[in-house]
Amino acid sequence: MSQSPRDRKTQLNMLNNDSSKYLPTLAQVIDRYPLTVAPDTPLAEVITLMGQRRGICSLNADIPPTDIYQPLTEIANPPTSSAYRDAAGICVFVVEKSLEKLSSHSAPHSQLQGIFTERDLVDLIASGKNLKGVTIAEVMRQPAATLTKSETQDIFSALILLGQRRIKHLPILDTQGQLLGVITPESIRQAMLKPANLLKMRRVKEVMTAQVIQAPRSASVRSLAELMAQHRVSCVVITESTELSMDLPFPIPVGIVTERDIVEFQALDIDLSQTIAQTVMSTPLFSLKQEDSLWVAHQEMHQRLVRRLVVTGERGELLGIVTQTNILRVLDPMEMSGAIDVLHDSVAERTRELENAIASLSLTNARLESEIATRLRAEARLHLLESAVVNANDAIVIMDAGDSDISDPTIIYANEAFTQMTGYLPEEIIGQTPSCLRGPESDPTQVAKIRCAFSRREPLRLELINYRKDGSTYWVELNSVPIADTSGNVTHWVSVQRDITERKRMEQAFFEEKELAQVTLQSIGDAVITTDADGCISTLNPVAETLTGWSALEAKGLPLASVLRIVDETTRRPIENIAEIALCEGRIVDQGHNSLLIARNNTEFAIDHCLAPIHASSGEIVGAVVVFRDVTQVRTQARQLTWQATHDPLTQLVNRREFEYQLEHALHGAQGYGQEHVMLYLDLDRFKIVNDTCGHAAGDELLRQVSQLFKSHIPKSDILARLGGDEFAVLLYHRPVERGLNVAETLLRSIQGFRFAWQDKTFSIGVSIGLVAINPKTASTSAILSAADMACYAAKNKGRNRVQVYQAGDRELIKQHGETEWVVQIHQALEENRFCLYSQPIVPLLNSPTTGTHCEILLRLQLETGELVSPMAFIPAAERYNLMHAIDRWVIRTLFSNLSNIFTANLLVQNPDVDSDKIVTFPAGSVLSDLQSSFGKYPNLYSINLSGDSLNEEKFIEFIQEQFSIHQIPPQIICFEITETVAIGNLSKAASLILQLKELGCQFALDDFGSGMSSFAYLKSLPVDYLKIDGNFIKHIVDNPIDIAMVEAITKIAHVMGIKTIAEYVENQTIMDKLNELGVDYAQGYHLGKPQPCNFTSPILEEVLGEFPVNPLAFEAKLAC
Repeated sequence: MSQSPRDRKTQLNMLNNDSSKYLPTLAQVIDRYPLTVAPDTPLAEVITLMGQRRGICSLNADIPPTDIYQPLTEIANPPTSSAYRDAAGICVFVVEKSLEKLSSHSAPHSQLQGIFTERDLVDLIASGKNLKGVTIAEVMRQPAATLTKSETQDIFSALILLGQRRIKHLPILDTQGQLLGVITPESIRQAMLKPANLLKMRRVKEVMTAQVIQAPRSASVRSLAELMAQHRVSCVVITESTELSMDLPFPIPVGIVTERDIVEFQALDIDLSQTIAQTVMSTPLFSLKQEDSLWVAHQEMHQRLVRRLVVTGERGELLGIVTQTNILRVLDPMEMSGAIDVLHDSVAERTRELENAIASLSLTNARLESEIATRLRAEARLHLLESAVVNANDAIVIMDAGDSDISDPTIIYANEAFTQMTGYLPEEIIGQTPSCLRGPESDPTQVAKIRCAFSRREPLRLELINYRKDGSTYWVELNSVPIADTSGNVTHWVSVQRDITERKRMEQAFFEEKELAQVTLQSIGDAVITTDADGCISTLNPVAETLTGWSALEAKGLPLASVLRIVDETTRRPIENIAEIALCEGRIVDQGHNSLLIARNNTEFAIDHCLAPIHASSGEIVGAVVVFRDVTQVRTQARQLTWQATHDPLTQLVNRREFEYQLEHALHGAQGYGQEHVMLYLDLDRFKIVNDTCGHAAGDELLRQVSQLFKSHIPKSDILARLGGDEFAVLLYHRPVERGLNVAETLLRSIQGFRFAWQDKTFSIGVSIGLVAINPKTASTSAILSAADMACYAAKNKGRNRVQVYQAGDRELIKQHGETEWVVQIHQALEENRFCLYSQPIVPLLNSPTTGTHCEILLRLQLETGELVSPMAFIPAAERYNLMHAIDRWVIRTLFSNLSNIFTANLLVQNPDVDSDKIVTFPAGSVLSDLQSSFGKYPNLYSINLSGDSLNEEKFIEFIQEQFSIHQIPPQIICFEITETVAIGNLSKAASLILQLKELGCQFALDDFGSGMSSFAYLKSLPVDYLKIDGNFIKHIVDNPIDIAMVEAITKIAHVMGIKTIAEYVENQTIMDKLNELGVDYAQGYHLGKPQPCNFTSPILEEVLGEFPVNPLAFEAKLAC
């Protein structure tokens, strides 16, 4: 609010007269007897206390206006006047009494917990909350601010907090947080007697509140409380409207209702909703005029014991309201800033006088300072110039005008850089001419240019070789200019010289590097094209010329795309904008794989190419370089390799790997999109006859012809594959089982009508086909292949040359499925070493000239549960799925290893002096041979069964030789046996294998002899050592004369050929006696011993060691334990 000069002058005078004497201290304005209650005090009781404490409003002042306050510290008892009661009754402090004393002389202190004011009560009433049974702790709030009493705090601290926080009650605490009292606007007003003249200077209109909340006489007290809570005011003025002539209605104040009135009404349990303002309002009102001073307002409030007065106009209309808070704002330090402004005006006036006094001096000083500054600037420029010349990195030489020789002026100054560059000290070079720096390597042409420039008085810039004081050369860049006087006459020469030796060396190195790069570019095998920043061609190397068909001269300046025409090999779409990517985006473009370069003559090259931006030293892109190479041959070879990886080289059909890949995709289509497909699994019948009869070349040709035959009946959209051997597969897309069956029948008929001719022989073959449906319920590709395989073999078992559709409940397929499960068990048993070796003794008969005994090695499979399984359960599956050779190898490897341990341990016990490290070779000269010879003819023999798979395996004999070499056991104790059926079916291979094993020293037995119709016819071709007579002839030999005749005939013929006989299935002594009578050499059966697990442990070895050479049967019995 602005102030008049007169008011500001008055305030200034007051400030000069020491304003502190008008103001009370902080201690003097503290009300030390506030109303305090405990936290558990009922709210109703607090309201009653607040009403009683306020007392009855009286117009008679208990405290005279001239004695507004006295120091409360001097009052022995709390004041009882209405004024003090009025001041103290406006709030309640909630304190917690503590029995702990701060000192021996102090009383128990009270810690402030909260505050409850008349405003809080009004808000509660306005909210409609039920106040019955509520304690003060439930509705109290924390003080908005507190003030700790100290010597540094004054009344202005309290005034600032009251104004900033807009509160009426400021609790005062001591340093221990104990409540000392409270400061309110009322307590400050009563303490402010001496500043009365401040109030006399201000008018009511300056501080009154014009926005007054009004209500009519008929308003309920509750609605008044709601207005106070809504507008956050402490009173509502009750008005009535009055109209005068043509004027608008205006309010006339007739009464007032304050927060304290609401408190008293509540304490008296008055129904506020039913009570109207007219019956309870304070009336008549005490009013002021706008022009009244605040001192008048202060006296009215003090005399009438009120905290607010209404302000009315000339006609009694309501203009505003003045409260204690309005009056106290006058004492705010901010309001007193006007006095400070008066002081500022006085200081400004005195300052202007001083400025005028020194104005003339300033003009004089300015002239002197200008002259001094000009001279200092000149001196600074001279010093700067001298410093620049002396400290310059370049050599600076000053010469005269050529007084002695105009073409070769004399040096009169040289800086330190010249000395460092040439080695000449200033005193050595001054007086000399530049000619002293020349030498044999100085270019005469350049020297002549220097003399000519000096003579013509023209600036000079060139490069040449100079000589240092020590005779070494350096390259120098000369910049010489003539210096003329004001008349234009040359008086001096200034030459700036720079050593550029390093730059020249770098230029030479760069030139050589550029030459090397150019030669490299011309000679490398990759094609290279460079462009400028616009993508136009700059250079092509010879390889690029060859591939594009453009010469470098013809292509220079053309857009890159017009010379380098690249298309996608698959889509034939042009690949464009590669230069723009590198030039505009500044990144490398690497596009190989399917790119084709179309040359100028339309020749096509498969290329890999890469394009990169060329950056200048500043980082700016100045061009691009394209590097590409001809990969036509590589890409062709890659396609061939890809084709070979997915196709069978013999038949040109898809191979197993690619077929399974396509099958996986078909399965995804079925599972994801509900598609239906069909797979056919084809196995040729009688292919082995062709292969064995005519050789592999015939078998390969047969497969090629059959592949073409199948291919002619399979649509190109489907897949025909060779899975291996004579097995094929067909994947028929998007077909139900019925249509797939039609295709299978077509293939079947085509094979039935096919004849294969090779040389002078003609063969007919067949095919067994397994058909499997692929649908959303199909689990996996392995399930498909397994089901197809089972269906195919079911077709074979049902008579071959037929189609079998896979059905989950088919008995034959269930059997096949059981065999596949055995396959898994066999694989796991091989990996986990869960096969077990068993042995059954083969005993010589009493009248046989043969001595000693041997045993047959048998096999059991131990399941994961520990149960032992007979070979009859898993051998059929092993034979069908070509696992017998793996089982044969396991048996041989395991037996040989254990026998090696037996023989080594036996040797060391019999010969303690033998070094075990020497037992490494066999048979010639080895210690094991010596051991055998020391025992005489070695009697024991271990008979191992071989399958047809092992007989047909080309490297099987190599495996046997390797095992003998590794384990070092005598071959004479090993006897291999095969069935007559297997031998006759593979006669040539059987005869070859028998001969090779006998060459090693092994023996051979033909098992189940006599089961074939022409056994004797083949016997001459098989050089065996033993014939094991088929058990079917032995079981009933006692009662069947035909069996007796057959056994007798086999025995006699065998003995004529030098072959020993072994009778199987010997189950009682009667059979034993009959065999003895017929001259059979050996017997084997349950009567002589059941199969027992082989035990190769050392303790057994030690126990039977003494019996080993003389009682082999006992050894076998021990071994079987």
